Amino acid sequence: MSSVNNNVELLDSLGLWRQETKDKVGNELGADDFMKLMIAQMQNQNPMDPMDNGDFIAQLAQFSSTSGIQDLNASFTGLAESLQSYQALQASGLVGRSVLIMSDSAQLNSGGNISGMISLEATTPQLTVGIYDQSGALVRRMPMGMQSEGMVSFHWDGIADDGSAVPEGVYEVRAEALIEGKMTAMGTLIYNDVESVSISSRGGVLLNLAGVGTVDLSKVYQIK
Repeated sequence: MSSVNNNVELLDSLGLWRQETKDKVGNELGADDFMKLMIAQMQNQNPMDPMDNGDFIAQLAQFSSTSGIQDLNASFTGLAESLQSYQALQASGLVGRSVLIMSDSAQLNSGGNISGMISLEATTPQLTVGIYDQSGALVRRMPMGMQSEGMVSFHWDGIADDGSAVPEGVYEVRAEALIEGKMTAMGTLIYNDVESVSISSRGGVLLNLAGVGTVDLSKVYQIK
Protein backbone atom coordinates (compact mmCIF):
# COMPACT_ATOMS: atom_id res chain seq x y z
CA MET A 1 0.00 0.00 0.00
CA SER A 2 1.30 3.52 -0.82
CA SER A 3 2.33 5.73 2.11
CA VAL A 4 -0.07 8.38 3.36
CA ASN A 5 2.08 11.36 2.36
CA ASN A 6 2.42 10.14 -1.23
CA ASN A 7 -1.18 9.17 -1.82
CA VAL A 8 -2.23 12.34 -3.64
CA GLU A 9 -5.50 10.94 -4.99
CA LEU A 10 -6.62 9.85 -1.54
CA LEU A 11 -5.85 13.24 0.00
CA ASP A 12 -7.63 14.99 -2.86
CA SER A 13 -10.75 12.88 -2.43
CA LEU A 14 -10.89 13.90 1.23
CA GLY A 15 -10.45 17.57 0.42
CA LEU A 16 -7.12 17.64 2.24
CA TRP A 17 -4.82 18.25 -0.75
CA ARG A 18 -3.74 21.71 -1.82
CA GLN A 19 -1.25 21.87 -4.65
CA GLU A 20 0.35 25.10 -3.46
CA THR A 21 0.93 23.73 0.06
CA LYS A 22 1.54 20.07 -0.65
CA ASP A 23 4.86 20.15 1.18
CA LYS A 24 3.06 21.14 4.38
CA VAL A 25 0.14 18.69 4.31
CA GLY A 26 1.68 16.40 6.90
CA ASN A 27 2.16 19.31 9.29
CA GLU A 28 -1.29 20.83 8.83
CA LEU A 29 -3.50 17.78 9.37
CA GLY A 30 -5.67 18.20 12.43
CA ALA A 31 -7.14 15.43 14.55
CA ASP A 32 -10.37 15.27 12.49
CA ASP A 33 -8.47 15.13 9.21
CA PHE A 34 -6.19 12.45 10.60
CA MET A 35 -9.17 10.28 11.54
CA LYS A 36 -10.81 10.75 8.09
CA LEU A 37 -7.59 9.78 6.40
CA MET A 38 -7.11 6.66 8.53
CA ILE A 39 -10.71 5.48 7.89
CA ALA A 40 -10.28 6.10 4.16
CA GLN A 41 -7.11 4.04 4.21
CA MET A 42 -8.97 1.12 5.75
CA GLN A 43 -11.84 1.41 3.26
CA ASN A 44 -9.58 1.66 0.23
CA GLN A 45 -6.88 -0.81 1.16
CA ASN A 46 -6.00 -3.61 -1.22
CA PRO A 47 -7.83 -6.74 -0.02
CA MET A 48 -4.94 -8.78 -1.43
CA ASP A 49 -2.47 -6.75 0.63
CA PRO A 50 -4.34 -5.39 3.71
CA MET A 51 -2.83 -2.92 6.14
CA ASP A 52 -0.44 -4.49 8.57
CA ASN A 53 -1.61 -4.48 12.20
CA GLY A 54 1.64 -2.83 13.23
CA ASP A 55 1.07 0.04 10.78
CA PHE A 56 -2.48 0.52 12.02
CA ILE A 57 -1.35 0.62 15.67
CA ALA A 58 1.45 3.04 14.83
CA GLN A 59 -0.97 5.44 13.08
CA LEU A 60 -3.45 5.14 15.93
CA ALA A 61 -0.70 6.02 18.40
CA GLN A 62 0.22 9.01 16.25
CA PHE A 63 -3.41 10.14 16.24
CA SER A 64 -3.60 9.80 20.03
CA SER A 65 -0.42 11.84 20.35
CA THR A 66 -1.79 14.57 18.07
CA SER A 67 -5.08 14.70 19.95
CA GLY A 68 -3.27 14.72 23.29
CA ILE A 69 -1.06 17.63 22.26
CA GLN A 70 -4.12 19.62 21.18
CA ASP A 71 -5.80 18.96 24.51
CA LEU A 72 -2.60 19.93 26.34
CA ASN A 73 -2.33 23.18 24.38
CA ALA A 74 -5.95 23.99 25.21
CA SER A 75 -5.27 23.29 28.89
CA PHE A 76 -2.20 25.52 28.91
CA THR A 77 -4.15 28.31 27.19
CA GLY A 78 -6.87 28.11 29.84
CA LEU A 79 -4.27 28.05 32.62
CA ALA A 80 -2.49 31.11 31.17
CA GLU A 81 -5.77 33.03 30.99
CA SER A 82 -6.61 32.11 34.58
CA LEU A 83 -3.18 33.18 35.84
CA GLN A 84 -3.45 36.44 33.92
CA SER A 85 -6.85 37.21 35.46
CA TYR A 86 -5.53 36.35 38.92
CA GLN A 87 -2.49 38.59 38.40
CA ALA A 88 -4.70 41.47 37.26
CA LEU A 89 -6.93 40.97 40.31
CA GLN A 90 -3.90 41.12 42.60
CA ALA A 91 -2.54 44.19 40.79
CA SER A 92 -5.84 46.01 41.31
CA GLY A 93 -4.89 46.19 44.98
CA LEU A 94 -2.15 48.66 43.98
CA VAL A 95 -4.66 51.34 42.94
CA GLY A 96 -4.18 54.34 45.21
CA ARG A 97 -0.69 53.25 46.25
CA SER A 98 2.74 54.38 45.00
CA VAL A 99 5.20 52.21 43.10
CA LEU A 100 8.89 52.78 42.51
CA ILE A 101 9.86 52.58 38.83
CA MET A 102 12.79 53.61 36.66
CA SER A 103 11.66 57.07 35.60
CA ASP A 104 12.71 60.72 35.46
CA SER A 105 9.33 62.33 36.16
CA ALA A 106 6.34 62.25 38.49
CA GLN A 107 3.03 63.97 39.19
CA LEU A 108 3.08 66.51 42.01
CA ASN A 109 -0.29 67.01 43.69
CA SER A 110 -1.32 69.96 45.84
CA GLY A 111 0.35 69.66 49.22
CA GLY A 112 2.15 66.52 48.04
CA ASN A 113 5.77 65.63 47.37
CA ILE A 114 8.00 63.69 44.99
CA SER A 115 10.45 61.11 46.26
CA GLY A 116 12.58 58.32 44.92
CA MET A 117 16.12 57.04 44.62
CA ILE A 118 19.27 57.88 42.72
CA SER A 119 21.24 54.99 41.25
CA LEU A 120 24.75 56.16 42.09
CA GLU A 121 27.38 54.39 39.99
CA ALA A 122 30.31 55.28 42.26
CA THR A 123 31.10 57.13 45.46
CA THR A 124 30.98 60.88 44.85
CA PRO A 125 31.97 63.98 46.80
CA GLN A 126 29.07 65.90 45.26
CA LEU A 127 25.60 64.69 44.33
CA THR A 128 22.99 67.18 43.10
CA VAL A 129 19.29 66.67 42.35
CA GLY A 130 17.49 69.19 40.13
CA ILE A 131 13.72 69.54 39.75
CA TYR A 132 12.44 70.96 36.45
CA ASP A 133 8.96 72.04 35.36
CA GLN A 134 7.32 71.10 32.04
CA SER A 135 8.92 74.08 30.28
CA GLY A 136 12.36 72.79 31.27
CA ALA A 137 13.01 75.54 33.83
CA LEU A 138 14.89 74.63 37.03
CA VAL A 139 12.60 75.19 40.04
CA ARG A 140 14.65 73.55 42.79
CA ARG A 141 18.30 72.57 43.16
CA MET A 142 19.08 70.18 46.03
CA PRO A 143 22.78 69.62 46.85
CA MET A 144 23.16 66.26 48.62
CA GLY A 145 26.89 66.38 49.31
CA MET A 146 29.08 63.31 49.51
CA GLN A 147 27.34 59.98 48.88
CA SER A 148 28.50 56.37 48.67
CA GLU A 149 27.97 54.13 45.66
CA GLY A 150 24.53 52.50 45.52
CA MET A 151 20.95 53.66 45.96
CA VAL A 152 20.51 57.13 47.49
CA SER A 153 17.07 58.36 48.60
CA PHE A 154 15.81 61.85 47.81
CA HIS A 155 12.68 63.81 48.75
CA TRP A 156 11.25 67.05 47.35
CA ASP A 157 8.49 68.83 49.25
CA GLY A 158 7.14 70.84 46.30
CA ILE A 159 8.86 74.06 47.36
CA ALA A 160 10.86 76.11 44.84
CA ASP A 161 14.26 77.68 45.49
CA ASP A 162 12.56 81.02 46.26
CA GLY A 163 10.48 79.40 49.03
CA SER A 164 7.16 79.39 47.14
CA ALA A 165 4.95 76.36 46.62
CA VAL A 166 4.96 75.27 42.98
CA PRO A 167 1.68 74.42 41.18
CA GLU A 168 0.45 70.89 40.57
CA GLY A 169 1.79 69.14 37.52
CA VAL A 170 4.38 66.76 36.17
CA TYR A 171 7.98 67.54 37.15
CA GLU A 172 11.23 66.09 35.88
CA VAL A 173 14.02 64.91 38.18
CA ARG A 174 17.66 65.07 37.06
CA ALA A 175 20.55 63.82 39.16
CA GLU A 176 24.22 64.57 38.61
CA ALA A 177 27.27 63.32 40.47
CA LEU A 178 30.90 64.36 40.35
CA ILE A 179 32.66 61.23 39.09
CA GLU A 180 36.39 61.35 38.31
CA GLY A 181 36.33 65.14 38.19
CA LYS A 182 33.33 65.37 35.82
CA MET A 183 29.62 65.95 36.49
CA THR A 184 27.82 62.83 35.23
CA ALA A 185 24.09 62.11 34.89
CA MET A 186 22.78 59.35 37.16
CA GLY A 187 19.72 57.16 36.75
CA THR A 188 16.62 57.94 38.81
CA LEU A 189 13.84 55.79 40.26
CA ILE A 190 10.71 57.67 41.30
CA TYR A 191 7.55 56.80 43.22
CA ASN A 192 4.39 57.30 41.16
CA ASP A 193 0.75 56.87 42.15
CA VAL A 194 -1.23 54.02 40.56
CA GLU A 195 -4.57 55.23 39.16
CA SER A 196 -5.82 52.03 37.53
CA VAL A 197 -4.83 48.61 36.20
CA SER A 198 -5.33 47.17 32.71
CA ILE A 199 -4.32 44.15 30.62
CA SER A 200 -2.23 44.75 27.51
CA SER A 201 -2.98 43.21 24.12
CA ARG A 202 0.07 40.99 24.62
CA GLY A 203 -1.28 39.64 27.88
CA GLY A 204 0.78 41.59 30.43
CA VAL A 205 -0.64 43.56 33.35
CA LEU A 206 -0.18 47.32 33.02
CA LEU A 207 -0.27 49.93 35.76
CA ASN A 208 -1.61 53.34 34.75
CA LEU A 209 0.41 55.94 36.64
CA ALA A 210 -0.74 59.50 37.35
CA GLY A 211 0.85 61.97 34.94
CA VAL A 212 3.33 59.42 33.62
CA GLY A 213 1.43 56.82 31.61
CA THR A 214 1.51 53.04 31.66
CA VAL A 215 4.21 50.70 32.89
CA ASP A 216 4.39 46.92 32.96
CA LEU A 217 3.88 45.38 36.39
CA SER A 218 7.23 43.58 36.04
CA LYS A 219 9.02 46.98 35.99
CA VAL A 220 8.02 47.80 39.58
CA TYR A 221 10.94 47.83 42.03
CA GLN A 222 9.08 48.66 45.21
CA ILE A 223 5.60 49.39 46.57
CA LYS A 224 4.63 51.74 49.38
